[in-house]
Amino acid sequence: MNIQGINGLTWLLPTATIASVIYFAGALTLGLTTDIAIWALLLPALPGVLVTWLALIVAFVDVTQRPKTQLSEEARLVWLLVLALLNVFALLPYWLVVIRRHRDTAAG
Repeated sequence: MNIQGINGLTWLLPTATIASVIYFAGALTLGLTTDIAIWALLLPALPGVLVTWLALIVAFVDVTQRPKTQLSEEARLVWLLVLALLNVFALLPYWLVVIRRHRDTAAG
């Protein structure tokens, strides 16, 4: 997979972050204010989990495929660790800091 193909999928990164935050806030609110069963709160999470997995795959492939002129080896290792440890909460910062900043240079 080339960097151009990955750039077409980077919209998944902010989408997964926003969807996860909305889901967690909604599930927490519903869980605290109503008497809904836990399975009923977890069921709507399945599409969000799939989007998050796809977004993490996109982020990991993007980190490993970026040229050294855009992302040094040290920065690459740090982003891989941050993405692995923080998962969905690291997707939006990665999209803002790395992908958005290098969008023009990756196309050429």
